[in-house]
Amino acid sequence: MSNEESMRIRTIAWHKATENEMSARIRRILQKWLPYAEKQFADWSGRPSCGHFFDGAYWYGLETAYTASVYALLAKLPNYEEKLTGIPREEVKRKAIAAIRYLGFTHDTGPEDCVRAEGRNRFCSLTKWGGRGQKFFPASQIGVTIASFGLSAWLLWEDLDEETRCLSRNVLTDYADRWCEEDPRNGTYFDTQTEENAWTAGGIAAALALFPDHPRHESWKKSFEAWSLNAITTPIDRAREPRSIKTVTFHPDFTTENHGFAHPGYICAGINLRGIHAVFSLMGDEPIAETILYNNELLYNRTIKVWAQFDGLAVPVQGQDWWYNRQHERQFTHAFMNVIHRDRDASLLERSALAIIEGIQNSNGQGCLLEENGEQCMISGYQTAKDMEHTSAKDLVASYLLHLFGGAGAEPSDGDEMNARLIGVYVYPYGCSVIHRTRNSFSSFSWRNRVMGLTIPIKGCWSITPLPASYTGTAQFEIEVDSQRTLHSNERYVLQTEKENIRDYEDGFGAIASLMRGVEELRQDVAFVSLPDGKTVYIECIQVLKSCKIAEMNTGMIGIRNERYSAIPDLAQGRKTIYFPDRTVSYEGFYGREPNGITDFDPTNWVQVDEEIGYILFGSQGLRYINQHEYKKWKGVEDILILNRRSEETYKGPTTLEPFVVVTLPNRTKEETNEIATLAHLFTCEEEGVVLLGCERQFIFANFNTTALTVHAKRESEFYLNKLPLYEGMNRIEGHTYFWSGRLNAFTSGFRTSEWTLETLGTGQEGTCIIEISLLPDRLYVTNRREESISIVLQHTDEGHRRMMELAPGMTEVLDF
Repeated sequence: MSNEESMRIRTIAWHKATENEMSARIRRILQKWLPYAEKQFADWSGRPSCGHFFDGAYWYGLETAYTASVYALLAKLPNYEEKLTGIPREEVKRKAIAAIRYLGFTHDTGPEDCVRAEGRNRFCSLTKWGGRGQKFFPASQIGVTIASFGLSAWLLWEDLDEETRCLSRNVLTDYADRWCEEDPRNGTYFDTQTEENAWTAGGIAAALALFPDHPRHESWKKSFEAWSLNAITTPIDRAREPRSIKTVTFHPDFTTENHGFAHPGYICAGINLRGIHAVFSLMGDEPIAETILYNNELLYNRTIKVWAQFDGLAVPVQGQDWWYNRQHERQFTHAFMNVIHRDRDASLLERSALAIIEGIQNSNGQGCLLEENGEQCMISGYQTAKDMEHTSAKDLVASYLLHLFGGAGAEPSDGDEMNARLIGVYVYPYGCSVIHRTRNSFSSFSWRNRVMGLTIPIKGCWSITPLPASYTGTAQFEIEVDSQRTLHSNERYVLQTEKENIRDYEDGFGAIASLMRGVEELRQDVAFVSLPDGKTVYIECIQVLKSCKIAEMNTGMIGIRNERYSAIPDLAQGRKTIYFPDRTVSYEGFYGREPNGITDFDPTNWVQVDEEIGYILFGSQGLRYINQHEYKKWKGVEDILILNRRSEETYKGPTTLEPFVVVTLPNRTKEETNEIATLAHLFTCEEEGVVLLGCERQFIFANFNTTALTVHAKRESEFYLNKLPLYEGMNRIEGHTYFWSGRLNAFTSGFRTSEWTLETLGTGQEGTCIIEISLLPDRLYVTNRREESISIVLQHTDEGHRRMMELAPGMTEVLDF
């Protein structure tokens, strides 16, 4: 075989390309983005007919490669709408080719004198790209650039001159040759290797697709299969398939970690990054390798789908350190599972993500995908939201081609049916998180990496954001020597617990944990209980263990999303209204332009946010609302509501602070919040370290003690005006006081739902009765301790059973059920 024959390019199967509903929607988004990208193009004088996008000197050449793929695709499409973009097709093609040439010349395989342009990124300016001489992480990450570069070159191969073709071959084969000699990497904790293995597979996949007759094709294929197979692996996989699976990149519960926590973007990375091979295969009318499908369905069904909110985003149960609007990335995840795996839920979620992408873009006059003035939204000293535009566009290109060559996918499932099917409790013992889904709410608690709780209403993270200190809060100590700061732990957020206990119910969960603040100055015991109807209860007991000075301590922290996107006002109207019992305050949401607005409020018994979620408070020391406009790192526009604020305090020795309790009411109005607040109540307990709460038929408990206890508690109760809920254990009504006693296990939290109520008493008996009701799982005993006869009515709350009883003095009646 001659050298020319070995470099034969695979022909794109254009006869397989058929526009459909999904591809047409994505094409329109890309076309609308094109004029914005056009402003980011600049000619480069290093060689003739070259140019770059977005300064031409971002990490790994991404900025130009990703944008070039948009240009190459649109230039090739017969239904490209020049009238809509205002850019002639030939100009689109010229700039795509100029970008390919720029990347080819400035790559490691290009002439030594050809380096990238000078841009804002000082690490990449005036350097080559390609990873030569670099360590594994940056050198292999070039794979994502190579995949987009190869895609652009393939789309326009017939329009490339021989010099540009040679440059393209050199770039693609250089990466494939280098990494076909390496083995996949192993890692799960803190920094999973799922993305590294997957993007390396994606980079090799480009050469594999374009050059089927290359003499090293079989070597590339073997290596590609190894890298892609080892992208999503668990310990069980490695034990079962030791010859082919050499890595563990996921915990057995299909969670994994990057940036030090369970990060949704990286949990999905294995599907996304190796998924480009499916695009290449469909375009070339070639079989899709089974290795890129390995574990996709298990991962998607056990984690990604369970964590998904209405717009397709996976809820960041341990916080988020990238920007919130990552629907473009998740849209490709769902598109892949829809088109390749024919998952009907994925089809629905993909469409939901696409609707938000369209809404955000239609809100931006420039047609950009993220922020109208993205260059003002700082991520780091040289990174802004503008630098994430091309990343978002790249995922849309991949989704478009999946649909163009693979079809619209499965018929979408019904949203109500899917939500009903996903209702339940999901425990991730290795990812250290528990999740409870109801029809219209999502709650979670995590006990490692970021110890935090979340309660999210039907609008998901468009209402409430996943602060890494959500509920558990922050504690800042005053110290004499600043160098001692490194000794203090868990100030900004909590990395780990001292101990924890997680109890899952069929329709909720009880989590309890103990964590240390500072250099063991404070012990913060917390419980987070998720109830069947979506309410949650956060309970906090703080012990000062030794003398210390607190500069500031804020617990009950809630992130409030406050975006403004004109095309989706139901999600992002740019204003949040906060309701208190005695006042209403509104806050405008915007980035920059003025300092943060800070408002402090006296303690109150409830607060409600924008008619979307309410909070009932016990033991709050004061509230603060931070209307944020200044950010160290842009993620989106989010305010912070602090439900329990302590300013500077000095503790001279050990002491115990008053318990703080938050009942969170997702999807409840201010009127409903006020009504429930009047009925919710804390019990007075004889035993220390125990907190009991009654709220809407639920009895919530937290025993922070290390031993099991028989607990004795009471509250004042005008029960004759309302139905009195009865709970498992001993219920005693004496006059206007309700007593409860029962056994609580050591260091545990949870709830008991009232199935029986004491509905009425005979006339004239109010305030004088003494009744004991021992409630067991299958029967109850009612005893009249009064010296006179009494009449009562017991009502079963669910089954409707109503039982009237006449009890003589000292009489006990048994009721089986």
